[in-house]
Amino acid sequence: MHFLAPHLLHLAWLALIPLALYLFRRRARKVPVSTLLFFRALSREHQESAWLRRIKRLLSLLLTLLILLLGVFALARPVTEAGVESEDAIVLVVDCSASMAAKDERGQSRLQIAQKQLADKIRNLPAQTQLSLVAVESKPRVLLSRSRNQRDCLRALESLTVAPVEAGDEAAKITAHRLAELESRSQIWHASDAPWSMQDEDLAKRPYAFIDCALNTAVNVGITAFQIRPAPLSRDRFEGFLKITAAAANPQKVTSTLEVHLGGRLAQLRELELAPGASASLLLPLEGVHGQQVEFRLSTPGDCLATDNGVVAPLPEGKPLIVAWFTEKPDPFTELALKALIEQGRIEMLRGRPQDWPPKQKPDVYVFENWAPSPWPEDRPALLLSPAANAGPIRVRSLGPRGVPVPAVRTAAPDHPVLFRVSSSRLALTQTAILSLPSSIEPLWMAGSEPLLAAGEVNGQRLLVSAFSPSRSENLALLPAFPLVLGNALYWCGESSSTLSSYEVRHTGSILTAEGSLHWTEWDGNGFRSATDETSSGLVSLQRIGMWDTTDGRKGACILGSETETNLPIQIPETNTTEITPAPTLQRASWLQQWTVPQLLIWSIVLLLLLESFLFHRKAVF
Repeated sequence: MHFLAPHLLHLAWLALIPLALYLFRRRARKVPVSTLLFFRALSREHQESAWLRRIKRLLSLLLTLLILLLGVFALARPVTEAGVESEDAIVLVVDCSASMAAKDERGQSRLQIAQKQLADKIRNLPAQTQLSLVAVESKPRVLLSRSRNQRDCLRALESLTVAPVEAGDEAAKITAHRLAELESRSQIWHASDAPWSMQDEDLAKRPYAFIDCALNTAVNVGITAFQIRPAPLSRDRFEGFLKITAAAANPQKVTSTLEVHLGGRLAQLRELELAPGASASLLLPLEGVHGQQVEFRLSTPGDCLATDNGVVAPLPEGKPLIVAWFTEKPDPFTELALKALIEQGRIEMLRGRPQDWPPKQKPDVYVFENWAPSPWPEDRPALLLSPAANAGPIRVRSLGPRGVPVPAVRTAAPDHPVLFRVSSSRLALTQTAILSLPSSIEPLWMAGSEPLLAAGEVNGQRLLVSAFSPSRSENLALLPAFPLVLGNALYWCGESSSTLSSYEVRHTGSILTAEGSLHWTEWDGNGFRSATDETSSGLVSLQRIGMWDTTDGRKGACILGSETETNLPIQIPETNTTEITPAPTLQRASWLQQWTVPQLLIWSIVLLLLLESFLFHRKAVF
């Protein structure tokens, strides 16, 4: 046996008070009276021997001491040591990710439902049950480990709040398994809106109970991707990319409204009709000056999750992209397009010939025209224009110096970012090579069955390849297609470059290095408000959705951007829960074990008080 509150055992010194009163009794006083007849009658009626009177006094002392000590033990909350094999341990895993903020028609969030259900179950557990509590956010947090104190567990459970992050279920599974394997008889109770897949052998060995907190019906549409960049070949113009996704559990098609506020005023209004599980990608033109605040607000009738409906960011300051252009014979149209980008302040160009390879300064993007280095550089994205020989993963068969005229171009991937605002309906090109491409590179322009322009990623390196000559093409000089393609390609290839813009977009739950205060324009589900986080250690976890800026001038945006959280599940029908192994109900061996040790002590005190009252009034034990 051990005590949950052993610091209260010191109250046992109170037993010295009745003991002192017993040892130091006052002597009887002699008082003169007028007659002794009444006292003689009482003495004949209650005539007792001296040893019986001593036994009564001792019995009265023992009853008093026992009542006092039992009360002290009850306050110290003793529990019995049942042994390792007979103990029950429960690992409570509570999902606190963004989807648990979804509310039903009564306004209750999924987390509040989970807290209520778990609290009811905890109160019905035996007092000796070991409890562990794990909160699942982007990473699991162990709030309570192997404790028998149900009150501490209930307080920790009540303190949980929803974090606007994607749930780190894989790390949570490992944590729950590690806690469960510390006891031979242990169970995992998982409160969430979606169950775990228990295919892992270690997890499958443990009794697992899923407490379904999902909505019966759900409607949700949210922003799952976001980015802003300066528009190529345009001053003070920007492009905002958003991906909007509807939950697969939506009962029918929904109409969503997207409001774009720029500088505090409504700039654009879009309506989208989305089927359940469908997504829509929007590329919105924005016109303003860098630093202006742009807000995106999504509204849908009946939407039950507001966390993923808002995004705010500053218009970025377009920093020049450093481009290294290597060619033996530069094409005049390529040179004109690059000069236009330089004049707009979009790029800074390092120009060289094949004998200047490799460059001393590492650029953001390589541009190789009519030539390719060997060995092929894989440390930066690259544009390969009109190659005459094999280059890296691209296999090339030249068509000679004159090439083959192509009177019409077919667009194979019109939604690719490289072809944004590019019209190919009137293009007539001169093909200079036949390309053999890896499967990860996608053709964008086709001449019959042969690719003229292709883009993709090979071993983590973004590549764009063209197989036509701009100067030999019939009408390319009269159209803006080639300069736009070249500008889009440079920005697409250098998209991950830190010099592309003055701010960065991060996902909630990521770690930011910052000193001092972190100022926020935060999306709270209804609108945008100001907030501040203090960073004492130099590291801060981004737990808000919105725009942040640091004391050293850095700015950025933080978004949820998770299709998993936006895709709200609904409650699993009983027919689909057979794969979940239910945890056995904790039963006690007999009716006596239905009571805890403190409860037994309290009832013992009550019975002793009744016994002492009976002895005092009936047997004169005092």
